[in-house]
Amino acid sequence: MSLKIAIIGCGSIARRHIAGYQQIEDAEFAAMCDLERSKAEAYAREFGGKAYTDAVAMLETEAPDIVDVCTKEMHREKPVIQSVSRGFTTLAEKPLFAAEGQHDVRPSDVEVGRRMVEAAEIGGGELFMAFNYRFGEYARRLKTMIDAGEPGELQYVHAWTRLDCWSHVIDLLRWFCGDIEQIAATMSGPVQSRTRAGSLRFASGAVGTLLGEGSSPAWHDMLRIRWCGSKGVAVLRDIAGGLEYYPHDMKQRRTVEQAHHDPRGEFMDTFGREVAALCDRVRDGTTPALATGLDGLRELEVDAGYVLAAEREEWIDLSVEWE
Repeated sequence: MSLKIAIIGCGSIARRHIAGYQQIEDAEFAAMCDLERSKAEAYAREFGGKAYTDAVAMLETEAPDIVDVCTKEMHREKPVIQSVSRGFTTLAEKPLFAAEGQHDVRPSDVEVGRRMVEAAEIGGGELFMAFNYRFGEYARRLKTMIDAGEPGELQYVHAWTRLDCWSHVIDLLRWFCGDIEQIAATMSGPVQSRTRAGSLRFASGAVGTLLGEGSSPAWHDMLRIRWCGSKGVAVLRDIAGGLEYYPHDMKQRRTVEQAHHDPRGEFMDTFGREVAALCDRVRDGTTPALATGLDGLRELEVDAGYVLAAEREEWIDLSVEWE
C-alpha cells in the first residue's frame, strides 16, 4: 500500500518537502491544503492529490499517513493541533511557532508551542520537527564521532550562525551537546534582525557560546560550530560544508571535505533524507534521528530564553523559567 501524504501550506518551503517525497517509491500525494484555494489547486494540478482549503475536512476525508505542515510559523499552531489531536503523524516546519516571525521569537510563543506538544501527547499523533540540518552528511558524521566518544567529553562549544539558520543551530547544539540549562545574553539592532550573543551552560556541566547575526551576505558561510572535547576538537562548517577534526594526541588534522564546490551543494538533499526517514518511521516503525515535537519546544525555549536574558541582564535558568 502507498503512503498517503497531505501537505498543508502550499508555499516555497513545501516544494522542498515535496521533492523529497517524490523520491519515495511508495509515497503518493493525497491532498494539498492552503487557505488560498488557488494555491492548493495549483499544487494539486502540479503534484497530485485533491485541493482543500479546510484542513479538518481534508484530514477526515483523506486520512493521510503523513501530514506535512509547511505554513508560515505564525500560522502553524492550528493545523498542527488539528492533525496530531486526531492521531495523525505530523511533520512541522521550524520554528514550532513564532507569532512575529522566526527572527523575533517571543516568550509568549513558548506557551503556544507547549500546547502543540501536549495536543500530540493527548491525541496520540506523533509530532516531528523539520530540523533537516541533522541530515547533513557532515553533521551526521560529527554526531557519530561524538556518540562514539572519539573527541572525548565535551568541554566547550562555540557556534556562530546567520539568523536564517538560528533555530537549526540551536537544535544542532542540543543534538551534539545535550540540553541547554542556562543562558546569559545580549542583543542589538532592529527587532526583526537582532544580532544576539549568548553564553550557555549545558546540563552536562559544559559551557558554550552562540552568536546569531544577519548582516553578513548570504553567499558567505551560514554557520560554523566548534566542538571542543577532552580528546580533540571538531569543526563543522556551513550547512553542508566540510568537517575538520584536530585530535589532541597528533600534530595533524583530519579533514573531510564537502562533496561539492558549493559548500551548500548538498543542502537540498537533506530534505529528501529527512522525509525518507519519516516515511521509514511510519512504514516500518524505525527510530531515526528525526527531531521530535519536544525537541522543537526545547529549541523554542532557548530562543525565547535569549530574549528574557537580554531584557533582564541576568542568567536565565530555563528549567525554572518554563516549568
